[in-house]
Amino acid sequence: MNTEKKNRALGIFFRFMRGEDISPSKLADSCGVSTKSITRYINEIKNFLAENRELVGHAELVYCYMSKSYRLILDEFLSDKELFGIAKVIIGSRAFSGKDTSLLMSKLKRFVSVGDRKKLDELIRREMYHYSEIKRDCENVINTLWQLINVITDKKEITIS
Repeated sequence: MNTEKKNRALGIFFRFMRGEDISPSKLADSCGVSTKSITRYINEIKNFLAENRELVGHAELVYCYMSKSYRLILDEFLSDKELFGIAKVIIGSRAFSGKDTSLLMSKLKRFVSVGDRKKLDELIRREMYHYSEIKRDCENVINTLWQLINVITDKKEITIS
């Protein structure tokens, strides 16, 4: 497989990972290739997922006859409602700086299905509008938490003043 074909197959897989539903005919039109080519790439991805269950868990591509598109189903990933809950808790806890919270939210949005991304954007926008940080002594809560986790894991003695 040449580089262009590999990149196209990886691009399709990445789109699935982002939660997109892929219609072979629509994607073929946008890529300027035949529907048969896109179907071939999708079948290669399906075969990869089937042959590598220990690596990918119970991931599989499922075809929806109503929308005539494929969707990647991942048992191991969080559902949209779980991601909404996590976003709400992170924002509601006010434990992180506004900058860190915004960064975390933008990363979480990547894992929500395309259909629910607008809902999550709206939730985040409303919640962040009234967001006020709790004043704290440490500069970066995430880095401080990670340092504490490493100290606990390594069973090192520390002094907190």
